[in-house]
Amino acid sequence: MDLSRDSNSAPVYIVTDNQYYDEDIDGTDVDMAMSEVSSCRTMSTLSSGEVAGDRVLVDPQRYLVFTGQLSTEDAPLPRYSQQPNYFQTLHGFTYVTDENIPIAFPTDSVAERINIVFNIITRLCQGGKNVPAAADELLLRGGLDGNGARVLNLVTNSGVWYVGSVPAQVKQGLMRFGSRAHEVAAAYPNVEIVSLDVKPLTALAPHARINFEVYDLYAGIAEPDASFDLVHARQCVTLTKDYNFLLREMHRVLKPGGILVIGEMPSQSYEANNPSVLLHSSPRRVEAVRMMRAAHASQGIDITAWDDMPSRLDSSHPMWGNHDSKGDQHTIRGFHTITSFAHLIPSGPWPTNEEQRAIGAMAKLIFEKVWKALLPMLQISGMKKSEAEAFVASVEEEVKDPKYRSYTKYKVWCARKI
Repeated sequence: MDLSRDSNSAPVYIVTDNQYYDEDIDGTDVDMAMSEVSSCRTMSTLSSGEVAGDRVLVDPQRYLVFTGQLSTEDAPLPRYSQQPNYFQTLHGFTYVTDENIPIAFPTDSVAERINIVFNIITRLCQGGKNVPAAADELLLRGGLDGNGARVLNLVTNSGVWYVGSVPAQVKQGLMRFGSRAHEVAAAYPNVEIVSLDVKPLTALAPHARINFEVYDLYAGIAEPDASFDLVHARQCVTLTKDYNFLLREMHRVLKPGGILVIGEMPSQSYEANNPSVLLHSSPRRVEAVRMMRAAHASQGIDITAWDDMPSRLDSSHPMWGNHDSKGDQHTIRGFHTITSFAHLIPSGPWPTNEEQRAIGAMAKLIFEKVWKALLPMLQISGMKKSEAEAFVASVEEEVKDPKYRSYTKYKVWCARKI
């Protein structure tokens, strides 16, 4: 489809531009920058009946969203269009209506802002880069053949990962800690990006080398075999009820020798004085994490993937079906050269290290929303509203007490397709 055509030739559903901060605002303090991020304004997502095709794409001429495939008498409306509402409200929180998508975290304007903060944290963890060194080298040399890399990103969320739509004062705050907020599309001029999501979280600034698409990717990635040099998948475990299938789909669309990068912040906490030990000194938070993991698992989220990702990626894992191979190397599926990284994320700005303190200040904003997100999950699990509210309040009270400290881990796995 030619996206450069006049947008009037397709139904237009979002007509409000993104609203970012004033670029003239000064400030180099990360805490101030995060305050700006948490208060930035955003437009609403698509509402009932607004998706009339199987993909949502961005018109590069305007901040508009229109469908990539129009419905006709010969082509019935896809499932999303047939639903009465794209989003639903459960216990006061907004989620995607699709029952195939687990109810993990709310999908609203707060989620967009949290994703911006989360993206900055991951950049700091990776020395200012959006991808690990091996992926960075691959993109810099123009992909596997040197003629330009194709990148698949899962999932879009706020869109900051590839267009670097982070306000100037936030970038200045990052520079204070020696980090370089690399913008994927700008840093790699020969890269083309396809970015997928299961929900249209926000209108996205158009880019000539980025295609934004929205569809039920958990049912399959609508791309040809061996068509991407790099697949970048962040926070996808809670996206689906069949993570192994999604892994196989990511493997399918990768070129042989291509790189898969997976980034996850699992629902798990660790002791501040010994991050190799699971948290036990903060009783309410320990119980909150247990309840959250139980709620995830009850919906079919494969939470064990966070612990055994390297073994799943390895070609010896049963999910690849290589036990039926007759030794032909071309039939072997899976990955090799699998590397794992675990970056410590403090629960607040308590570390003495300046960069860790900045990460902790930003992480505190995220964790505050995570505990709030427990409310609907607890009620969905059968807890009375009053009991859920009382429990979350007790967790928040403990979190505010400076004597209770902990770490979370941002885990990154990097592997090459066989």
